[in-house]
Amino acid sequence: MSTFNVKVRGAAELRIALRPLQISDAGDIFDIWSDPEVMRFYDIAPLVAIDQAQQLVAGMVQDLVEAKGVRWAILLTESNRLIGTCGFMLNHNFHSATLGFELARRYWRQGLMREALDAAIDHAYREWDINRIQTTTNLDNQASSGLLRKLGFVEEGVMRQWGYWQSAFHDVRLFSLIRADRVQSDRLAADA
Repeated sequence: MSTFNVKVRGAAELRIALRPLQISDAGDIFDIWSDPEVMRFYDIAPLVAIDQAQQLVAGMVQDLVEAKGVRWAILLTESNRLIGTCGFMLNHNFHSATLGFELARRYWRQGLMREALDAAIDHAYREWDINRIQTTTNLDNQASSGLLRKLGFVEEGVMRQWGYWQSAFHDVRLFSLIRADRVQSDRLAADA
C-alpha cells in the first residue's frame, strides 16, 4: 500500500497525504500519543515512554503485513510532517472495517482530519471488498461525533460500559457507514 495524496473535492491545493506507518514514525507517534488531551477519549492512557510508541507502531506495521488492517500516517504536504494517523482494522469475513484516528492537538479544527478520513473511506470502498465501516466514540467526544456525522456516519446507539480503561468503565456511541449510504451521498453531492 503506497502513499497517496489527499485532495478534497473542489479544493485548490493538496494539504495532506496518507502513507502506511513505518517503524521510523515511533517518535512522532510518541509526541502525539503522550499528549493527555489527544488521548483524553482514547482507550489507552497517554504514552510515557518511547518504547510504548515503538511497540504500538510495530504492531500496526505487522497488521498491514498480515492484511489485518492499515494505519496511515497523516502528513502535511508542505512539510512532510506527521500530524496524526487514521486507519482500519479489517474483518474480511464480515466485509467490514473498524475505523480509528487521532490528530496532534495543534492541528485540530482545521478540517485536516475530515480530509484524511474522507480519503481513507473512499480508498476502503474503492480498493477493498468492504460494505460497512464502524467506529466508536466516547459519549463526551463531541468533536469526533460531529466529524463522523459530517462524513455520513449514522449513530446506531450507545453501548453501555463497552470498555474499561483509565480505571473506569466507559459508554461509547457506535457509528457506522454503509457502502450504499456513501454511494448515495456521493450522488447527491454530484447533483448539487
